[in-house]
Amino acid sequence: MICFLLLSSCAYKLSNKVDTLPKNVKVIFIPVFKNKTSEPLIETLFTDSMRSETLRSGYAQISDSESNSDAVLYGAIDQVDITADESVIVAKDTKYLPNNTVLSTTARITVSVSLVLKKKGSSEILWSGTFTQGRGYTPPQLTLPTINSANSLYNLSVRRQTFATLSKDMMQLAFDRMVDNF
Repeated sequence: MICFLLLSSCAYKLSNKVDTLPKNVKVIFIPVFKNKTSEPLIETLFTDSMRSETLRSGYAQISDSESNSDAVLYGAIDQVDITADESVIVAKDTKYLPNNTVLSTTARITVSVSLVLKKKGSSEILWSGTFTQGRGYTPPQLTLPTINSANSLYNLSVRRQTFATLSKDMMQLAFDRMVDNF
C-alpha cells in the first residue's frame, strides 16, 4: 500500500505542469475587440469575457495601457450568423395566420472570433487563434388567437443572452488554448 501511494504521488508530480502565457507574459493589455459585423455592441461582450477570464485565471495581470504591459491581445469578431434551424411549424387551415405560414421553433447563433497576442511595441506574434462556436435559442413564438406578431424585445433580449453565454464559453476556450500553447 505504501509503495502504491509513493508511486502514484511521484507520477502526479512528474505530470504537474505550470501553465503560462506564451513567452512568460505576466502583464497583458486587452483593447476593445474590433467588430467586423453588423451586430451592435457585441465586441464589448467578448472583450469583457476575455478580461474576466484573464483575471480569473491568475496567470496574468491586466494593464489599462499598452505601455505598462508585456503583450497586447487583439481580438476581432469576424462573423455572426443567425439562422433558423430545420424545426418549423407550418400553419395550415387556421383562421389567425395566413395559410402555409412557417414559424421557426429554434434559431442558432454562430460567432467567429480571431485573436492575436503580440509582444508590446513590435509585430512579433506570440500566439494567434480563430474560434467558431454556435448556440441555439428559442425565438419569440406567435400565439393564438389575439397576438399574431412576435415580441421583438424578447427576441433582442434572448439574442443578447445567447451572445453573452457564447462570449464566456469561447473566451474561456481561447484563453485555455493560449495558456496551453496549442
